[in-house]
Amino acid sequence: MGVKDLLKNDVWAGRIFYGTLIAVLLGVFAWLAGGRILETLPFLAIGAVYAFVLYRVVSQSGRAFVVMQWTLLLNYFTLISIDVSDRLAIPASAPWFVGFLVGGIIGGHVWSGRGTGAEFRQPRKRVLKEDGTYDGGWRLALINAACAVVLLAMGTVQLLLLSPTPASVAVLAAATLAGWALFRFPPRLGVRNGLLLVIPVVFFALIFVGGASGQMGMPAAWAYGVLAGILIGGRYWSGPRLGAPRPPFVVPGHRRRRRKRRPKAKQATPRAPKNQATEPAAR
Repeated sequence: MGVKDLLKNDVWAGRIFYGTLIAVLLGVFAWLAGGRILETLPFLAIGAVYAFVLYRVVSQSGRAFVVMQWTLLLNYFTLISIDVSDRLAIPASAPWFVGFLVGGIIGGHVWSGRGTGAEFRQPRKRVLKEDGTYDGGWRLALINAACAVVLLAMGTVQLLLLSPTPASVAVLAAATLAGWALFRFPPRLGVRNGLLLVIPVVFFALIFVGGASGQMGMPAAWAYGVLAGILIGGRYWSGPRLGAPRPPFVVPGHRRRRRKRRPKAKQATPRAPKNQATEPAAR
């Protein structure tokens, strides 16, 4: 029995293992914070709540969950830029990252019942209808709207701290419009997925442009804007399909079953007549 099976089957083993892991992370946080625990504690709490809500609430929407997962490293690198620029009086990146790990462990696992220690999964799974669409509802609409607002808020705050210039604001607005158009009027699935590769290319290009012009908030503004635009443009916001995602969808293909070949019937060797003498076998 492996460690994963043990944590899933033994209730107390899962609690002890993940509880110890959380205690170690909090100990690392206390060691790094030193005498500034109370000052850095808000960023730890924000990171923990962010991760917990991501795995327990946002995971109800597949598209929003994927988009918000992309913000893990984006938030971390943005906070590092803020720390390096000394825009805040306290360090923010390390406490936020530790808090995210703690919140991810708490929100990503089951802590009570027979499934203690197992990975948390939403009880309701998306079901593809016969017409090739998914269900919607006010809950999914609210989750995606809240995620889009959070992304735009983070993009705006980091601009105010790093580069509050008209050019950076224009990048945020253009990125939001680009993400919205890509999912509001999507091309074919293959073309759309290919265009998604442009997002990191532009991001790295803006790193050099922002570094040369002293506007370090440009690349993060592009990323936050595009991700928010994807959530806004990729969802129905009115009518009977409120909250439903817009096609096309990435649907896993069905594996083609291999047909088992029927064994060929063995041809029976003709027997010699009884009244006919058989030839002796060659030695």
